[in-house]
Amino acid sequence: MTHSTTYSAQWHLAHSQPSVLLDYFNPTRGFIPQINLLFSRFKAVQTLCEAGDGEETLIRLRNELAFHLVKMSRWWGFDFCPRGLTCVRNPLFLTFVKAHIARVIDDECFFDLFTMQRQMHSGDTGHILILGKDQFSSSARTILYGVDGGKGFRFANKVQNSDPEWHRYSYPDFASAWLAAWSTHCSGTNVCKNLREHLAAEREHACARTWHQRYFHHQDARNAIKNHGEAQAQLSICQSPFGRAEFETIVNSLAYDIVKAAFDRSLTIADLIEENGDADGTLRTANGIKQQARQHVANNVDPCHRPDMEHLLDRTLSYIPRRCA
Repeated sequence: MTHSTTYSAQWHLAHSQPSVLLDYFNPTRGFIPQINLLFSRFKAVQTLCEAGDGEETLIRLRNELAFHLVKMSRWWGFDFCPRGLTCVRNPLFLTFVKAHIARVIDDECFFDLFTMQRQMHSGDTGHILILGKDQFSSSARTILYGVDGGKGFRFANKVQNSDPEWHRYSYPDFASAWLAAWSTHCSGTNVCKNLREHLAAEREHACARTWHQRYFHHQDARNAIKNHGEAQAQLSICQSPFGRAEFETIVNSLAYDIVKAAFDRSLTIADLIEENGDADGTLRTANGIKQQARQHVANNVDPCHRPDMEHLLDRTLSYIPRRCA
């Protein structure tokens, strides 16, 4: 395809900083949009570095983006293999990460906690590295977040000048701790009218976690179609805005995978669906999948890649009516 634009090193230095791309403490920004953007910018900056545009500032940006791929893999709990995902050999990728954390003490502490634990009491759930405070908490009551020696995410309530009270449970990713913190905060202060919604969001995110974990796993057309149906069924029973938003991005991402598989095979979407054992290869179903794929491109991918992806969608037919012999 010919719609791609090559962005300069100066452009990336202004627009590809992790502080611009990511919002760790606000899970409503979503996993899929943020990880797609981060992954895309790392690949672009790494390509520039390999091409010899290796100014020190660009190399530092490349190293910082590499670190944040590792951090996001722990923050959201997805499977991450540098070579499989970025085509950079694992030892080389690790040199990028180490070069960054040598310059930033907070990032070095986070990396050490999930690796060697030279600074933590390994396995000690009472030894907690404080990550930061919730941006939505009030002045009277602050919610803090941390990771303990068991590599579990934790939260604490802190009332004015008192010591923080860490909740006894740990969570496998930050969003789980964030949702639990707000459920506990609501029930504890007795001012939340939407406690049921918060609890539903916790349950729904627990389901979404399994999809996030395998987000970068390769899947063929049959599995994409099967997974799309399963994710759509889970979306239909979500009771919270948070859960619905998570599963909408999952469904739309899988829809794009289906459309791309049809494009690669020069098939219509309906024919691909029928070929893979689903009898519902109708115009309505195919158009629905294509519309979901357009939502994915519009909302969940790097704007730098949207022209190519929209071109792919435009060239993929939903359905060709059958003619009687």
